Amino acid sequence: MATAHPPRPDRSGTSALLGLAVVAAGLALAVTGVLPWAGISATFGVVNADLTSVHGTEDGAGWWVMGSGVVAAGLGALGISRSRLVTGLAILPGAVAAFSLAMFLTRPHGFDRLTMAIPGLVRVEPVILYGWWAGLGASVVLAALACLALMRRRPPDQS
Repeated sequence: MATAHPPRPDRSGTSALLGLAVVAAGLALAVTGVLPWAGISATFGVVNADLTSVHGTEDGAGWWVMGSGVVAAGLGALGISRSRLVTGLAILPGAVAAFSLAMFLTRPHGFDRLTMAIPGLVRVEPVILYGWWAGLGASVVLAALACLALMRRRPPDQS
């Protein structure tokens, strides 16, 4: 007597590629947590020098971004073997990361008091560095990929 097996989820090539892309975006998001996010820049005429920087992990937001990236990568890996719905759940850690990045900017870390300028000679000001922008980009890409995974494919017309 043969036993009936439940239907297997659709594991098309597109589903696997989306899962791999979510894994890559999640790992990239996790890496951005250790990059420099903010700093102090001094401009002397045409010469620009970064005086100090704050890395993401020096603030709680960086740890949230790293954790969100790891969770998203895990959901992408599970989505490869399970279903597109699991891959689509990666939109949640992507949103948490974007929110954490926004919250980082609301806390000035003392940089707001350091804006100074001597016209024609020197200008010192706080700046957002490449790590913050990379984190924002990775979280947006992660959310877009998760949305693509959640979109249902239309079956071909049977007519």
